[in-house]
Amino acid sequence: MKYLPILQELFESDTIIFLIIGLIVSILTGIWIKSRKKLIASAGIAMFIYAACEILSNMRGNYMSELLLLFVGTVAIGCFIGFLVCSLFTRGGGGIDNFGKDKNDE
Repeated sequence: MKYLPILQELFESDTIIFLIIGLIVSILTGIWIKSRKKLIASAGIAMFIYAACEILSNMRGNYMSELLLLFVGTVAIGCFIGFLVCSLFTRGGGGIDNFGKDKNDE
């Protein structure tokens, strides 16, 4: 039984491209989400998906299921990071496009 095989594979091979895919998708999605609560909830869901993939990948299965869990888990890590970055740049409920503006500037 390996511990955290998806994270181990991320640092040992070229699966970083899957993390970048998840990061880009989550940042593009995060631009349209206008609420910090929704962004944090999205990051929580992505972390839950990653944790589920880690747990399921420790169970012995066939090669194809492990490959699918590796792909989904790595994309979920990227989504988690992307949604957290978007939530840091969201001010109140204004979304990323209103970063740095006060609500009464308009």
